[in-house]
Amino acid sequence: MALFYWNTHLETGNVQIDSQHKRLFELTNNIADAVSGQGSLPEAPALLGELIDYANTHFCDEEKLMCRSSLSAAKKHQHICAHRAFHTRVQAIAAKSDLEQAEAVNEILNFLVNWLVTHILKLDHRMVHGLPERSDEEGPSLSVQEILIAALNESERRFRQLAEQAPTMLWFAGISGAREFVNREWSEFMGLSEADMKAADWSLFLPPDDRERYRAFLDERLRKHDAGTIEYRIHAKGGHLKWVLEKVMPRLDEDRFVGLIGADTDITAMKETTATLEKLVAQRTRELERLVNSDPLTGLLNRRAFDERLDLEIQRAQRYQRPLSLLFIDIDHFKQVNDRHGHVVGDEVLRAVATVLKDGLRATDAACRYGGEEFAVILVETDRHEAFSIAERIRLAAENNRIEQLDKSATISVGVSVLSPEDLAVDLVQRADNSMYVAKKNGRNQSCMQ
Repeated sequence: MALFYWNTHLETGNVQIDSQHKRLFELTNNIADAVSGQGSLPEAPALLGELIDYANTHFCDEEKLMCRSSLSAAKKHQHICAHRAFHTRVQAIAAKSDLEQAEAVNEILNFLVNWLVTHILKLDHRMVHGLPERSDEEGPSLSVQEILIAALNESERRFRQLAEQAPTMLWFAGISGAREFVNREWSEFMGLSEADMKAADWSLFLPPDDRERYRAFLDERLRKHDAGTIEYRIHAKGGHLKWVLEKVMPRLDEDRFVGLIGADTDITAMKETTATLEKLVAQRTRELERLVNSDPLTGLLNRRAFDERLDLEIQRAQRYQRPLSLLFIDIDHFKQVNDRHGHVVGDEVLRAVATVLKDGLRATDAACRYGGEEFAVILVETDRHEAFSIAERIRLAAENNRIEQLDKSATISVGVSVLSPEDLAVDLVQRADNSMYVAKKNGRNQSCMQ
C-alpha cells in the first residue's frame, strides 16, 4: 500500500518535470513499504546516491524552465535556495556515521515526505504556472491550497490504511490525548472493536499501580510536545495481564503540534523470559556465594568468610555497645583418629562435629571451619555467661554423638572469649584460642573462659 500515489492533483503539466517527480514518489513509496515491514530495508548510502543523482538532473531542468517563468526574482531565488537546501540535507544525513541503517532510512523517508508536500505541491506548481506558454485553461482548476488539502487528505487515508496493515500496534490521539484511531493489531490484542477502544478511557485497562504513572507520562508528552518511551501492564483479551513497550511521538503539522502517535509492542514473553533468567541468575549467584564462602567438607563458613563476618559483627557490637562472644573449638585426639583409622574416617569426624554445631546454634550465630580440626563460632548479642552455657551445650552434644566409624563419640575442647570495647578481631580470636588450649591442658572435653 503506497504512502503517496500519483494523481492529477499532483501534476504540474510539464511532462519532463512530472516524470521526474513520479520517480521521487516511487522511491518514497518503496522506502515506506520497507519501513513498514513489507520489504527489506535498502542500503542508506545507495539511497542517498540516488537522491543526489535525482537532484542533479531534476533541479537543473527545473531551473532552466524557471528562467522563462514570470515569477519575480525573489520567488526564483527562493526556489533555487530550496534546491540547494535539498543537497545540504542529503549531505547532512550522509555525514551521520553514528546512525544505524534503520534510523538512516527512516530519516530519509521523513525528509522526502516533507519535501513532496512542501516543495512539489507549493513551489513547483507556482513555478510552472508562471511559464508563458501555459494558459490558465491548461492547468488544474484547483488552487494550490485546494491541491494541498486534497493531497494531504489522501495521504492521511493512505497512512491509516498503511497503519492498519502494520505489524505493530499503533494509535493516534489529538491534542487532548483522546484516541482518534486505533489500528487492527491493537483491537485484536485487546479483543475489542476500534469503536469500543476509542470510546473507553484507555488508562482504565491498566492496573492501578501502572495507571497513574501512565497518565502522568502522557500528560508530560502533551505538555512538552516531545517523544518518550514507557513500559506498562494492560488487561488484554481474555483478561490476561500483558506487558507493553510503548513509544509515543508528537504529531506535527509543519511546526504545529496536533497530537500524539503511539507505537506499541507486546513484550510479555520477553518479560517472562527475563524474570525466569533473573530467578535463575539469583539462584546461581546464591549457589556461587555459598561455594565461595563455604568449606566444601563441612558446609560451614570457610576462613575467609568467617574473618569478614567477624569484622562486621565486631564493628556493629562496638558501635551499638552490644555484647559479642567467640568460641574456639578443637577436636580432641584428632591426630590419633587419622593415624589409626585413616583420613576418610577423619573426614567423617569433622562432618559429625560440624553437624553438632549446626544443630546447636541459633540462626543469628555463625560457625566456621577455622582450619584442620579447629572450628570457630561467632555468638552475636551474647554475654559471657550465655556464651559459656552455649559452649557447654555444644560440648555435651558432641560427647553424646556416637560416630559409627569410631564406635564412640569425638569429644571437643572449647575456649570462650568476650569482646571488650578496645578489641580488634585478632584480640578476640587470640583469647578464645588461649582459653581452648587451657581446656586441652586441663584434660580436654571441657570448656574454658579466661
